[in-house]
Amino acid sequence: MQNKTLNQVMDESFERHAERTAIRLLEAGDDGKLAYQPVSYAALRQRRDAASAGFVQLGMFKGRRIGILTDGGVAPLVTFLAGDAIGVSVVPLCLKSTPEVIAHSINHSGVELLVVDRRGFESLLPVAVELERPPRLIATEPVDVESYGNDCLSWEELLEAGHGRPAPQVAIEPGDECKILYTSGSSGMPKGVMQTHGNLVANLEVAWDVFTEREVMRMFKSAPDYHSLGVINIYLPLAKGWILDMARSPDRVLTDIRYSQPEGFLTVPLILDKVYGNVRREIEAGGLKGHLIATVVAAKQRLARGGASPVDKLVQVTIGRRIIGKIKAALAAKVGENLRVLIVGSAKADPEALDFFQDVLDIVTFEGYGATECAPLIASNHLRGRRSGTVGRPLFEVALWDEAGNRVGHADPDRGVLEAGEEVGELWVNGPNVMRGYLDDVEQTAKALVQADGKTWYRTGDLFSLDAEGFLTFRGRLGRQFKLRNGEFVNPELLERIFARAPLVDQVLVYGDQARSFPLPLVSVDVEEAAKLPELQHLSAADEGAIRSDSVVGELVRAQMLAEADAAGLPPHERPQKVFLMPEPPTEEQGTLTRGLKKIVPRAVVERYGDGIAAAYEA
Repeated sequence: MQNKTLNQVMDESFERHAERTAIRLLEAGDDGKLAYQPVSYAALRQRRDAASAGFVQLGMFKGRRIGILTDGGVAPLVTFLAGDAIGVSVVPLCLKSTPEVIAHSINHSGVELLVVDRRGFESLLPVAVELERPPRLIATEPVDVESYGNDCLSWEELLEAGHGRPAPQVAIEPGDECKILYTSGSSGMPKGVMQTHGNLVANLEVAWDVFTEREVMRMFKSAPDYHSLGVINIYLPLAKGWILDMARSPDRVLTDIRYSQPEGFLTVPLILDKVYGNVRREIEAGGLKGHLIATVVAAKQRLARGGASPVDKLVQVTIGRRIIGKIKAALAAKVGENLRVLIVGSAKADPEALDFFQDVLDIVTFEGYGATECAPLIASNHLRGRRSGTVGRPLFEVALWDEAGNRVGHADPDRGVLEAGEEVGELWVNGPNVMRGYLDDVEQTAKALVQADGKTWYRTGDLFSLDAEGFLTFRGRLGRQFKLRNGEFVNPELLERIFARAPLVDQVLVYGDQARSFPLPLVSVDVEEAAKLPELQHLSAADEGAIRSDSVVGELVRAQMLAEADAAGLPPHERPQKVFLMPEPPTEEQGTLTRGLKKIVPRAVVERYGDGIAAAYEA
């Protein structure tokens, strides 16, 4: 695939697999019942070509950008493919982002056309007055065009405008931009990652045959279009000639997957955690049932790993099949009976859950690691090597650098492990998967892309160790941004700006990590403001300590922050489920406040109140 572009890869797939089913769409039939309906590769190509020609008729040509702001559907997929064919870059946006982020992303990327559905239009409308050059709209559903104030075409009209016209012939190079994906920025506003055709084709090449040997497989598209996993979730199955079942929206994944009953899908660790969590709770509950489940699970794992005793084999043929059969049936009720391959990414997975799926449920389970800046693959467990607790072996050249600037690890897929050990260092990546840079952000690009050994490396900001067999183990993050257990990315600086608007909040620090399912605001209360509230008349205004630790104050703080979250349009995973009240204000003397600038020092605050933070999560 070297030196190919996405449109060349897809054209080859369209030619080879014309009669096969490319995608399936969940639609209601004449009887009103939902069922997946097939679209062949030939028919999908016709849609792509019609959309390509339609976009050209609207003045889109190489170097311009089309935005997507939808709640899923097939239009984003066709827009991706159409943009590739005419050299137009596509910018998928998250409709659950705050209004200021949506406005920033549209203004910053300069999209001239924006594909929207009803929900996307509703998210766009409140920020229309903030748009510097409001894009023309392509609506996949009826919307109130007059309230927007700019041209609007329906998706059907777009396809009709391009129907029957020859597919445009455009000279496209691997280094040409094809996607801009927005990821969190240090200033609170997201950065636009410029991905090229070559970046994504490099991902397809390394992933081509390492996850399964099946010639045809039915995959389920579970990751959203604005996520880098969602992009590769489109291109890998379609380039391979597989079947891709589309969820109607990211919020309907758990409903739609039951109709799909896929053989494989990309997922965040949450589904593993839920299934294994239920089993673990039954084991921990003890009693005869818990003991039997624990015995069966242990025996099946030893059997899968080739170390089973005669007793383990006896357990399996007697009670094992029945107990494991019940667990599989519970999983099948959620995802169907055909699941054979799970590729897990976007957040750190529980090794025990991964092994449970692999050894006990006989579902091949691979954990990987990536970054939007690498489109996204960097390393993964796969058919040629798997080790639980690691993110696998690097798929591209990587190096680890410690705080002193010493290289403490180095590996390359072609040359093997060049330097290994138990030392921890920041992971750098070199290869054709590395982004061109951040859109119109020279400063941040210079921080992320560095020169060493005559090569350009992407600094991930993540800490790893590398063993002698080439497996990478995640050791933490350098930066403050974090992902939750469900794979959602959180920008704490942005949330802090929003939560700080609450009247009772004097200082706020948002804490979280991959072991948590929600972020926790750490709040220093504005004591003077609190003393004015009638709900707190039971407290003495002079007793500052009592105010800072009172449970009623905590509930009022959370209620105010929820109101600010509503006003800012925050998605559910960013809304404050609980709060932790600091028992004392941050000070320069404690080191929890910077000198002069009076800004909170995150590490110092977390270290000082570590026990209280843990207790707040458990409360």
